[in-house]
Amino acid sequence: MASTEKLPSGRWRGLYRDADGRKRRVSGTFDRKSDALDAAVEEQAKAKRKAAAADGRLSARTPWGAWWEIVRENRHFESDAGRTEAALVRGYVMPRWRDVPLNQITQRDIQRWVDQLERGKAPVDMVDPKFEPRPLSASYVQRIYSPFRVSITAALEEGVLDASPCAGVKLPKRQKRPKKFVSTDEATKLAAELRSDYADAVAFMLDTGLRPGELTGLHAHRVDLDAGVITVAETYVYREKKIRPWPKDRDAREIPLSARAVEVLRRRLAGRDLREPCGIEHMRGEKCRHPLVFLTDAKRPLNRDTLAYHLRKAAEAVGVEAKSGYALRRGFATRLAEGGLDVFQLAEVMGHADINLSREYVQATSTARARVLAALGDSPKLTAIDGGVGRRGTERGTDLDNQPSRSAPKRDDQDVV
Repeated sequence: MASTEKLPSGRWRGLYRDADGRKRRVSGTFDRKSDALDAAVEEQAKAKRKAAAADGRLSARTPWGAWWEIVRENRHFESDAGRTEAALVRGYVMPRWRDVPLNQITQRDIQRWVDQLERGKAPVDMVDPKFEPRPLSASYVQRIYSPFRVSITAALEEGVLDASPCAGVKLPKRQKRPKKFVSTDEATKLAAELRSDYADAVAFMLDTGLRPGELTGLHAHRVDLDAGVITVAETYVYREKKIRPWPKDRDAREIPLSARAVEVLRRRLAGRDLREPCGIEHMRGEKCRHPLVFLTDAKRPLNRDTLAYHLRKAAEAVGVEAKSGYALRRGFATRLAEGGLDVFQLAEVMGHADINLSREYVQATSTARARVLAALGDSPKLTAIDGGVGRRGTERGTDLDNQPSRSAPKRDDQDVV
């Protein structure tokens, strides 16, 4: 039975018994006894549902929202993807399915909801009171739909449902569009408007293709200036304020260093104590004995949000379109492809398990267009192409479409490539 107790402070605390009969306290306290009792009743109901799910006894009449609470407890993220998922579920999924029993969710209703999301007609619940529903891109609809589908799959696996109402649901198709990338000329202009710490970060990303989290999580002992390489093995998960001991693809990789990248590293490490720990908690309790390479001028860890902010401000100053850290990564990939690096080597240095991901990073430039014209019999000049990448001949180019592909192993972390 749920109950309450009055505390010496005059506030109330809720009490309930779990499925094993043990007495439990509701977290937090309440001004009113009735609020404490309501919270205790809800917690007791949750405990019963959780126990029923564990024993395979959970009713198919369980509301989706209550089922999601159970599913969510078993979802673990070692990235910022968990926060993003929670926001999407709260804003888009809960308003439609919270109170709907699992066995009353139909394929027709799901399809109608997906179509409404795409048109901006689905119910939403946003923190910002000024938020107005708007049509959503195909990729965003798919991100919203993903946790909902996970919940239905879990209901099938646990025997709560006998068939999936998601079968046959058609999601909007993503349209392939050109993605922003930063050329060498653009990077030079941006760097001129940036403080030295951020200018070095921009130059280094353009010459190494690191993801923003990989750049901000780079430790000094991963740098080998004698061999001219860095090892990408850690990532700074900014929202969690923790260092994750692997990159996104879960495999450490080596990246050769250009002369400019070496200069950046020498500046960043000059006069530093390389035996000093980074001061950021490492996931799984690893002890850190080495500092981060990239710090701000205030000696604080660089993070992706402040880097993005300074990139936007620099873009405004030079009158170009704002671009993110991932635009620098695409610029790196595009330069390598134009320089003749084959797609398998490109995937390896980019940290991609699937070469098709690497192909998406290579953007169309005047060099690529010149190759098309050359194939048609024209002879365009190919000097000083795309920001000083250098002279490129068609005989040195890489035709990615002629490269065979290989299947990519499934990964459990698919938020950003």
